[in-house]
Amino acid sequence: MFKPITGAAAVTAAGVLLLAGCTSTGPSDSQPQSAISPGASHTATTVTVWTFNHLPNEVAAFKATLNQLHSKYPWLTVKFVPNKDDAAYAKAVAAGDPPDVFISSVPDNVAKFCYNGTVADVGPYLTSAKIDAAKTFPAATLAYTRYQGKQCALPLLTDAFALYYNKQMFKAAGITEPPKTLAELTADAKKLTAKNSDGSIKTYGFVPRSDYDVNRYLFTGAHSGTDFYAGNGKTTFASDPKWQQLLKWDQELIDYYGEANVQKFVGRYQPHADDAGNPLLTGAAAMELDGEWHVGEIASEKKDFDYGVVPMPVLDGSSGTYGAGSTLGTVAYLSAGSQHKQEAFFALQQLTTDTAFLNTLADTVYNVPTTFAALKAWDKRDDPHWKPFVDIFENKHSSYKTLTPAGIEDLDAWRAFLLDYEQGKVKDVASGLAEVGKKVDDLNSQSGQ
Repeated sequence: MFKPITGAAAVTAAGVLLLAGCTSTGPSDSQPQSAISPGASHTATTVTVWTFNHLPNEVAAFKATLNQLHSKYPWLTVKFVPNKDDAAYAKAVAAGDPPDVFISSVPDNVAKFCYNGTVADVGPYLTSAKIDAAKTFPAATLAYTRYQGKQCALPLLTDAFALYYNKQMFKAAGITEPPKTLAELTADAKKLTAKNSDGSIKTYGFVPRSDYDVNRYLFTGAHSGTDFYAGNGKTTFASDPKWQQLLKWDQELIDYYGEANVQKFVGRYQPHADDAGNPLLTGAAAMELDGEWHVGEIASEKKDFDYGVVPMPVLDGSSGTYGAGSTLGTVAYLSAGSQHKQEAFFALQQLTTDTAFLNTLADTVYNVPTTFAALKAWDKRDDPHWKPFVDIFENKHSSYKTLTPAGIEDLDAWRAFLLDYEQGKVKDVASGLAEVGKKVDDLNSQSGQ
């Protein structure tokens, strides 16, 4: 399972990344920007690969593939180091001793690392290796691995987000099909809400608060026909009325349940979003937004659970396209400071394009493969619970927010505003949106955009 860093971890990473803003060791001009010929004779070389992965089954999958790579190409040895995050990577770069390849759980710092020279543009290597990125990787992945025309990273598995719903509860409530708009979602949520004899809420139809589980991806634009940034690079929070419409929908559903009840729900179930105590599985919620990894978790925790998966509904009257969604995933970087870029890219190439490895890793961590070839060969692509995520991933309208050199800091500012708004601390929505928009614009300006 690849879950994006949030909260304190994200803030810590962002703080460390500021230190690394201009401390990249930079590319070595003496190294050719071309792929090596694997069949030619090569000097024995060891490259280091860091990854955020740390669970035993994940580490085993990586090591098995890297051992196979060494068996096939004895001249290449990969030193594999798990459990490293963006903050650790930034520190290594600042110290002038980065790993040759770094695999991150989220793409939020792609533009930052690319802008400040921390990572190399792998475009020339792809061209030399005769790998056409557009024909190899779905467009959704290229949106979060490129910046200003540079291929700053390569995708390695992806996450998509969809609406999970309890089929038996839908049937009991007389709902014959899942919602396609947020207004329909609200109407269904109210029908599905059940109370105990004392008036307390037994089952919530849907809890939208932005800090619960992965609900933050409701507010990044894919479901409301919006984007953080206009063509001029400035935020759209104040200029695009759909942001106010989206926040109004959010607040009205929170008000229906009561802020105190929603706070209680988040506090109780946040620690159990990914285990047997998940509210969808216990009957405490009839619907929830979640990532594809939850399919695997349900199979492990409650395999007989009768549920459906559909695209997340879109904002009524917006240009959001039903069937599309938020997509983002793991990214793999080639360090600009690597002393063995050709060999490191060769290892990176194997990890990100080898179909057998991608599908094995996808099955291991309950993610979606990230090449057309791997998706075509994947035995889960037509499974009724997995197929919606594959369809969302392949939908040409699926996207992630525009990346900027501010890295994850723009999202941190936005999420802090959302929570303040949902907790009643923002009295004037229009002014609040203008204020957070300016704050994010200032962050981007300071970072060099």
